[in-house]
Amino acid sequence: MSSPKYATPLVLEPRPSRWLLSLMLFAHGGAIVVLLALDEWSWPVRLLLVVAVLVSLWFTLGRLGWWQSPIRIRRLIWQTENEWRLELCNGEILTARLRPSSFMHPWLVVLNLRVEGQRLPRSLVLARDSLDAMTFRQLRVRLTIEAGSLFGEA
Repeated sequence: MSSPKYATPLVLEPRPSRWLLSLMLFAHGGAIVVLLALDEWSWPVRLLLVVAVLVSLWFTLGRLGWWQSPIRIRRLIWQTENEWRLELCNGEILTARLRPSSFMHPWLVVLNLRVEGQRLPRSLVLARDSLDAMTFRQLRVRLTIEAGSLFGEA
């Protein structure tokens, strides 16, 4: 039995990211501009699609933490190896494992998690301003160091 590389759990308490807010407003706003510029479709069809884009923006911003969505991840705790604990805003606590499809960049980390008892994975998008600088750095370092052991079993 080997001991884990990190005995201390890493606690992530993401806050809303202004950078991701700007990106989502730009993307959804661009989609609305394109829909309104299409002359081939009638106004009712374009209006329906604009409403769909606005609903998408509403749910996206809720998941990113701009309001208290009950399914938003409030706290994420990386315990040992690949054991994660998710605390949702509705008080529900879930256990999960990190999937190999997760993504890491100096400005952005996307954690794709396989939640026990759920068919679909959950994703948590963390921009650089979603966490304090030290916690974001610790997450990236730990993901880099443990990548082989995390994803070797997938």
